[in-house]
Amino acid sequence: MIHTDLLMLKAEIKDKAVAALEEMRTDPTLLALGATGVMVSETLRELAVQMAYFSRSRMLTQDVQAMYKAAGLYAIGPAEAARAATWTLDSKHLHGEAIDLVPTRKGKPWWNAPSEVWTRMGAIGEKYGLAWGGRWKNRDTPHFEV
Repeated sequence: MIHTDLLMLKAEIKDKAVAALEEMRTDPTLLALGATGVMVSETLRELAVQMAYFSRSRMLTQDVQAMYKAAGLYAIGPAEAARAATWTLDSKHLHGEAIDLVPTRKGKPWWNAPSEVWTRMGAIGEKYGLAWGGRWKNRDTPHFEV
């Protein structure tokens, strides 16, 4: 199961995330770039979900699909199962110290938003003291953590 409740975050990130999210949702630059909003896609993560994400690209497709089903996640196709989603079993999400934010367009997640949208969101998050996954070698543009 994927959690999106901001109250599941530790206080040290919750207040920063709430402030950053509020600014992202009203930012004129993001609006001009076509983002009609920003949504929380994940906060606190259960270990079963982390293990399912970690299984991607490391296991046979049917085994990844079984991991996703066991974790209460959506059905995953072969192409997605073959793409790595994480490189760790010890994500800060497991400890309530990370949040994933996604731009929206017309009320739906805009996963393939232009890089300018993600970069602007990253800059806003960093302004509030959050580390942005878009700066990592293995980029994780929706990810923010303390």
